[in-house]
Amino acid sequence: MLDNILDLNGPWFYEPDTKRTVLLRGVNLSGGAKLPNGIPTHAKDGYWVDYDRNVNFIGRPMPLEDADEHLGRLKKWGFNFLRFVIIWEAIEHEGPGIYDTDYIEYIIQLLYKCKEYDLRVFIDPHQDCWSRHCGGSGAPGWTLCLVGLNPSAFQVTGAAIVQNVYENPDTFPAMIWSTNYGKLAASTMFTLFFGGKVFAPNCIVDDLNIQDYLQQHFINAVMQVVHRIHKEGSHLENVLVTGYDTLNEPNEGYIELGDITKFRDKVDDLKKGWTPTAYQGFLLGSGIATQVEEWDMTWSGPKKQKTVLVDPQGAQAWLSEEDRKQADKVFGWSRSSIWQPGCIWAAHGVWDRSQQTPEKLNYFAVHPKTGEPIEFHHLWMNHIQAYGEAIRSVHKEAVLFVQPTVLSYPPEFPSSMKRLAYVPHWYDGLTLVQKTWKNYNVDVIGLKRGKYGNGPLKYARALRVGEKSIRKCFQEQLGTLQHEGRDRVGEYPCLLGEIGIPYDMDRVSPSASSSYFSNTFIQTILSYLCLGAFTTSDEDEIINHPNSPQNRAMDACINALEGNLLNYTLWTYVPDNSRKWGDRWCGEDLSLWQRGHDGTNARDIPAIHRPHPRRTAGVPKSIESLLATEKQAATFKYSCIPTLDTKHPTEIYVPEIYFPAALTSVAVSSGAWEVGEQTNDYWIIHWRPVWSEEACTITLTG
Repeated sequence: MLDNILDLNGPWFYEPDTKRTVLLRGVNLSGGAKLPNGIPTHAKDGYWVDYDRNVNFIGRPMPLEDADEHLGRLKKWGFNFLRFVIIWEAIEHEGPGIYDTDYIEYIIQLLYKCKEYDLRVFIDPHQDCWSRHCGGSGAPGWTLCLVGLNPSAFQVTGAAIVQNVYENPDTFPAMIWSTNYGKLAASTMFTLFFGGKVFAPNCIVDDLNIQDYLQQHFINAVMQVVHRIHKEGSHLENVLVTGYDTLNEPNEGYIELGDITKFRDKVDDLKKGWTPTAYQGFLLGSGIATQVEEWDMTWSGPKKQKTVLVDPQGAQAWLSEEDRKQADKVFGWSRSSIWQPGCIWAAHGVWDRSQQTPEKLNYFAVHPKTGEPIEFHHLWMNHIQAYGEAIRSVHKEAVLFVQPTVLSYPPEFPSSMKRLAYVPHWYDGLTLVQKTWKNYNVDVIGLKRGKYGNGPLKYARALRVGEKSIRKCFQEQLGTLQHEGRDRVGEYPCLLGEIGIPYDMDRVSPSASSSYFSNTFIQTILSYLCLGAFTTSDEDEIINHPNSPQNRAMDACINALEGNLLNYTLWTYVPDNSRKWGDRWCGEDLSLWQRGHDGTNARDIPAIHRPHPRRTAGVPKSIESLLATEKQAATFKYSCIPTLDTKHPTEIYVPEIYFPAALTSVAVSSGAWEVGEQTNDYWIIHWRPVWSEEACTITLTG
């Protein structure tokens, strides 16, 4: 049972009671927490009924009676940290200021279960694309009615693509959900949440600008959990709950958009399917038929395929005056008389509905009153400072886990902000979207940072061919994120908050690669090299085989984490993952766990089962892991610089499956080791190297 608090020591997490460095190896628990009971994203029944006021999240992600099974499994796998997912909608779904105390009590009981299994946590107030109704997760449905949006018309108007109302949920396009960030519904909500006072001054409700109203309710909802954890005192606070994540994967909405008739110039923006510009989204949202581009994903990023006519046939993404009055009555808020029904952006003069013309092309790039350029990170920083101050008014020692927009260069943090951890997210985007492990990849971080210059050849320069090159590229990208955090956020720990792989990978023949390439020069190179997806034999199609694409992709990711000595929480563990529906959310299938026919894990890939130095009596220097194959045994090498500050040993978790205690060879360059703990599933090495200014090494051969 946990009894030591987790603190910060420069760039490391640290146990002050034992004076040991802690490397956090964890998982997100859970993607399944995003969804209410009985309404996965592939189900139409029960979706958007009575503003979704009566949804129920108790038992998400798992019933309490199942917690021992799942948390016990995570402990056996060597995890020691959880990014514990909670949802604003789960707390405040019934209406503003009405909190689901039964759900909060469920959270408290689940946290106590985590403590039983030595799984520390930080709380993640999760969202994707604002809410379920915008094709993601997070905010309650009433927030959309508050701003005058009509979720029942999002699909036909292109304001969002939502699997619940998709014509055939079975054919919902892979990973298309994230394109909702650029569509009317989510873009409007994020613009109002972070910049309503600047860009929507007429949106006043209960004498507050919409920005203040939304932010206050979000913070107050999270604070219900903070207060309830605090009530448990030292049983949960600090010992188990280390701190709180900021809003998951914040998005700028329209903020900093230079021209509403054009797309942003962002390397990592996913464009797939209907892809309206902001202005085209305004037209569609107001029921006006519009020509929009249709895009698809290629090796070097999204590419336009054609232009199509999208006709909402008069349907609008905005509530009618009558429907808006009804929502106002149901939820009891009082709207300012200057806030007229219909498109907020037309009401603020961004475009003219009667003439169907754009009026203020750069409206979101400059302050409407001063003309000064707007920088999103200033607005985001204002929010997280208020959020952090609220949390620390109750949980005094809470670590604030901060994440700016995905893959962005972090803003410089003021020295007044203390006790931080930097938690960027990173995925192998090519594999995630294409759902195929290929023997080429692209340095996305390098492209975003301008490492390869401009022009079409930048993609060729960023290309990496061969698995060795890909693994090195992954490690370099994560190293860049880590160093940027050190430079801009401060001398604090870095933890990769999300990283993972799709388990539902396709099998592709070598010749199939040509369709992914639009650049003739690159096509020629790859044709010459005969490059495509990694092909597998029938035996290799088994996910758990060492040569499976799932195992190779996951090992490349974890190798990059270990190579940078990063703390991390993998995305994700979903207790009710389904063979047909995956994580039951928007077509994703990233769960480490899926119950097989015999009750065991159907995706028990070798890459998950690796030794890990969970506590170090000194400073970690390097980790090198080599997975077992049919031709070689698994090996593990760990180096650290010992300290004289503690009498406690360095503790290394070792999985029995690839490093059986009775057969594993252990060699140390200094000191002595012993088996400190042993179970049927794992054993713990206690290593006490002799103090030295040089790094000491322990090597395991399975």
